[in-house]
Amino acid sequence: MVFEQEESALLPFWHYHPEIEITLITQGKGTRMIGDSIESYQDADLVMVGENLPHHWISREFNKEKLQTAVVIQFQARLFEGIAEFDSIYQFLLNSKLGYQFPEPSKELQEKIKRITEIPQALQISSLIEILFELSQHSSTRTLSKTTKFNILNSGKEQKQINDVIRHIISNLHQKLTVNQMADFSCMIPQAFCRWFRKHTGLSFITYLNKSRIEAACQILLVSDSSVKTIAYEVGFESISHFNRTFKKYIGISPLE
Repeated sequence: MVFEQEESALLPFWHYHPEIEITLITQGKGTRMIGDSIESYQDADLVMVGENLPHHWISREFNKEKLQTAVVIQFQARLFEGIAEFDSIYQFLLNSKLGYQFPEPSKELQEKIKRITEIPQALQISSLIEILFELSQHSSTRTLSKTTKFNILNSGKEQKQINDVIRHIISNLHQKLTVNQMADFSCMIPQAFCRWFRKHTGLSFITYLNKSRIEAACQILLVSDSSVKTIAYEVGFESISHFNRTFKKYIGISPLE
């Protein structure tokens, strides 16, 4: 399956599927969540999502003046199974269970991915082979998630519940959010909410909240002239020292840097 996505905003939709997915962001900014990885995305962000690895992309309010656009390719690894010439590609796909990110993809590779939506279906297969070969040879591929152990969503009700919770967190990063508040929002007791949240996201609620706030801060830092202190409060931190420590922990450098 090959398609182009064009949205005014990307909303939380935490989901998974048996197909491997290649997504190239052709225009947009926001937060990319794949497994327990929470990172910023921007134009030319290129990732591969392994089979049944939960994921979604969320755009931020201050980016809504521009459309969020992407090219998405979905396929099953067994397409390349049992064919000797594709052994290296098949192994590459089997190893994608944690997700891959491909920093600074070449203009030529980006154009190949964009063009795949415009060519006949029979030729899309040969184009996919070429794209996968180049991705398998990429010199600086990064693994994204640290785990593949996520709770299986057994119903539409459960799918809606986790997406409602994530949407509430992302929409209210600037406010005080506690385990007790989120447990009330989810109609659970706090201990049950914490277990349930970790099973679905691979992260504790506090870690998820802090990583989401830090990624939001990164995006604001790149486009705003506001002070670090102002941005820290804007994304929900109550002290600048906590913000600086948490930022350094996840990003590796200070907010000012």
